[in-house]
Amino acid sequence: MQASVDKMLKVKQKIGFSNMFAVDACGKSGGICVLWSISVNVSVMEFNSQVIASKVVKGYIVWHFVGFHGPSQHVKMQKAWEELGAILEAIDGLWMCLGDFNVILNEEEKEGGRIGSSSTPNFLREIRFDLRAIDLGFYDSRFTWTNKCWGRNSIRERLDRGISNVSWRVLFPKAVIYHLGAIKSYHCPIMTDTQPVERFSYRPFRFEARLDTRPRKLRGY
Repeated sequence: MQASVDKMLKVKQKIGFSNMFAVDACGKSGGICVLWSISVNVSVMEFNSQVIASKVVKGYIVWHFVGFHGPSQHVKMQKAWEELGAILEAIDGLWMCLGDFNVILNEEEKEGGRIGSSSTPNFLREIRFDLRAIDLGFYDSRFTWTNKCWGRNSIRERLDRGISNVSWRVLFPKAVIYHLGAIKSYHCPIMTDTQPVERFSYRPFRFEARLDTRPRKLRGY
């Protein structure tokens, strides 16, 4: 999550989390923060202005969580993605990476605006291929970012997501990511539930009435 340490301390108090680790913003931009409750044991392994890599222990389950905020400036992208790839590749075990990646995988993840050139490097696609990472999908709204314009000037993209290695997905096969509603931000928050409660409901019966207007041959008697 991108914000200053002072602001995140207030957020920590409001939502009742007991622990926090943050890298402060530089001026009005940057900064990244991870918060967690007392029910899990989290130890930070590595961090910089875009990444916080941590080890999560709950009972006998051990895995790694990596929070990532991809820079929007093209001159900073390559270095940030190379550092993320090095951190994920060095992890021995299960990992999941969540955050604002600031890139899209394909044209289906964007609505409005110009489509990027096919020659532009897609760091997300490359890191998924190199590490055989899995996109964890999502529920609810298709996009996570909007420029808050209307009509022809409206642009919406899926910039926020979660990816993991196969081992993490095997441990949490039912884990889901929800796209929540945005209030005072261009981004909507995303939430991961590793053990969602299954809800069963009866499907209502529906039918569709149609008028057949095709010409028919009349039979003689």
